[in-house]
Amino acid sequence: MQAEFLKQAHVRNLTVGATILARVTADWTGPGCVLHQGAILEGTVEALERKGHDGSTLAISFNGAQCGGKEIGSFPLALVALASPPPDFASVPEIQIQVPAAVVAHQVRIGELHTGNVDLAGVIHHFPSKANVRPGDVYGLRLKLEVGKGPKQSSVVSSARGDVSLPEFTQMLLMPASEAFVTVPATADSAALPHPRSEPGASTSLITANIKQPAPPAPAPDPIPEDTLRTCAPPGCSVDLPDEAANLKGLTAASISLDPVGYIPRTRKSMKELDDDQALAWLGGDQLLFTFNSRGLVRRGPDRIGGRKIRAVLMDVSSRAVLRVVDWEIRDRQRYIWQLDPAHILVHVGDELRVYGAGLKAERTLALAGPLAFLRPSPNGELIALATIRERHSPELHAKLRDDLAQEPEEDIDIAVVDQDFNVIARTRTVTGLMPPTLLNEGQVRILAHSSTGYRLALNTWEDKSATLARFESMCTPRLSSLAPDLLFLTSCTNRTGGMEYRVLRPDGKLMLRGTVPPLQLGIEVAGNGHRFALKSVKTARDLDAFEFDSSDLESEEVRVYRAEDGKRLLSVIVTEPVTSRTSYALSSNGSQLAVLSGSQIKLFDVPTDSPRNVDGGAVSNNTGKIGP
Repeated sequence: MQAEFLKQAHVRNLTVGATILARVTADWTGPGCVLHQGAILEGTVEALERKGHDGSTLAISFNGAQCGGKEIGSFPLALVALASPPPDFASVPEIQIQVPAAVVAHQVRIGELHTGNVDLAGVIHHFPSKANVRPGDVYGLRLKLEVGKGPKQSSVVSSARGDVSLPEFTQMLLMPASEAFVTVPATADSAALPHPRSEPGASTSLITANIKQPAPPAPAPDPIPEDTLRTCAPPGCSVDLPDEAANLKGLTAASISLDPVGYIPRTRKSMKELDDDQALAWLGGDQLLFTFNSRGLVRRGPDRIGGRKIRAVLMDVSSRAVLRVVDWEIRDRQRYIWQLDPAHILVHVGDELRVYGAGLKAERTLALAGPLAFLRPSPNGELIALATIRERHSPELHAKLRDDLAQEPEEDIDIAVVDQDFNVIARTRTVTGLMPPTLLNEGQVRILAHSSTGYRLALNTWEDKSATLARFESMCTPRLSSLAPDLLFLTSCTNRTGGMEYRVLRPDGKLMLRGTVPPLQLGIEVAGNGHRFALKSVKTARDLDAFEFDSSDLESEEVRVYRAEDGKRLLSVIVTEPVTSRTSYALSSNGSQLAVLSGSQIKLFDVPTDSPRNVDGGAVSNNTGKIGP
């Protein structure tokens, strides 16, 4: 069976009797045990010795496995081969969602949409495909492995110089102890055999046949031409240059005070990344929805607290009147609201998804079988890819893994593609940790890696046709998303400086807009509608070199609005009291207004129809409105 270490095992940090956890990387069936991908193996440190410059040894046995259930049961295994961790940039297709033939008749009703396959991509974690792998083989690590030579038939890993260190994701091959060791009659030649354990009248020997292991299919060779996204040539593409401070003076913004609805921004809040505690969305016309965390906590389980109480306030922008107020129970800390089209939003409330229209009227609901892992709509909102989590561990094992790994453990997930009426188009199962799919109106776009820095954007259309959209290089793992009306947003790192850059691409892969993220920028978000799109970035007051930062470190927020057909910038605004939420801005249904949350106010900016205008959002307009009763 194939497995990998879940965290680094360093002889310096271990003691005899310590537990070592591993994860199965490919489905395996053996005598008395069935292990699915992601099942947990439990090992024990049987012995260790540090000899300074003369090296060290570490003896490990594996006696527990999660054989088809949520608990770890007794199942002795022998560690028989080791290999170095896989490269971090091996991003390849991992799973396909096959569409059943029964949906063909339904495809006409959703606009001649022919849904083919949806791929999820992730880093391959498999033992390297090698011929004639034999017990004791080690690949890519300067270590020696002696199978069954330690106490209790443990395998001994040794280093000739320095400490034994097995990095996170070190790959292993294991065999059931009942098959790895055989008992043969003692003979005069038995001294030539390895003797991990001896009994009177018999000797124990390791099976010396070649180790059989499934080999992952090799990706098809693909030539790597030049970077097609390197050059941004006008008029088809614009370079997004920063505004001078002097240019951001002039017009002021109207504003809506949020004090009457009980919203109080948190001025001191420690965090590791921007959150989703506040959101703005439009529900057609002049109806603007403001949602915020009212700081209540929702229990997710016996010992797990991770939810929120969200208050949703629907306002009429023209009259400043409150049209409706509701409270939602959100069971996680993730994003909970998405704009489906100019007049509808999708909300994750409790254990279901809801589509709301004008007046915050619930029009459709979909019950979820478990916690939501991710949700990605297509730009036109006609298809939604969503994943729900199936807990694969018992509560005790889950807590043990979380404590040992200092993060939530990998889980199984059920993935479905549904249409705008929540009819299921396709479904499959896989594991957490894979990249969520990026959907265009034409199909799915994937990032495929060629090397440590070379990538390709590939489109699989709903008619099951494939095309390469673009090729590019990046020093960091690139990120891809889609936005209305039908555009791609790509972030990557330049090879020269390692700084972050962003690109907006047309659905054919042609570059529309390119820019770089300047220093002291925490991140960049994007949102669009049928006419325009907006980019948001948050500037920090200092270089955030720590693992956590405080909300008071956020200095300002800039939002730029562009024309969707050619990427021409129409508006640039800066607010000086930024909030910590990613979704703190929204374009109106027709793109004529931009709403930005700033402190305890919503700033409203008019977006020009053509000529660019720059706005200083720090000023307060004379027509500041009050929310009605």
